[in-house]
Amino acid sequence: MPAPAITPDTIPVPALPIRRPFGLLMVLFAVAALEAFDGLSSVSTLFGDMSEIPGPGLGGFLIKAHIATHPVLALAALACAAMGHLRGAILALAAIIMMTWLNHMPSVVLHGFDVAGIGAFQTPAEIIAFPLMAACAIACALRNQRLALATLLVSVPTLFNMMMLVAFAVGVAIYGF
Repeated sequence: MPAPAITPDTIPVPALPIRRPFGLLMVLFAVAALEAFDGLSSVSTLFGDMSEIPGPGLGGFLIKAHIATHPVLALAALACAAMGHLRGAILALAAIIMMTWLNHMPSVVLHGFDVAGIGAFQTPAEIIAFPLMAACAIACALRNQRLALATLLVSVPTLFNMMMLVAFAVGVAIYGF
């Protein structure tokens, strides 16, 4: 029996190995670890005196929902980054950003924008820029495109908050509390 003819259409092509962007995963892992530490440090509020959480209505519910979901989403992002699921980690970190935005909304509705001192820089970033960045990161992750940009977009809010914390600590160290 003669061998079948090999044509360019019948040549088997080996499957390309899946390339995991190790650097992006490390960035997402570090950001998720910072968010997990931040979320887990505030979860004790839910088990303490609930009078510390302002508002019985929708505002209080959003604050409690943020406190409850922050560590869960951060640990999910941490697990996704550890397992190599880049898109899952991006989506979990973007969800944290959106929940943080929802957490700030009752205060913004009641009191408006805080434009005094450092709030003139921090409040517009947290209320306007970060949710837009999270929405863009979600769109990139769902389309599986520009994942490096999506990683940057979900990392900026956490790094911004860490820089604000360092600036506060330096200010306290220099001028006292």
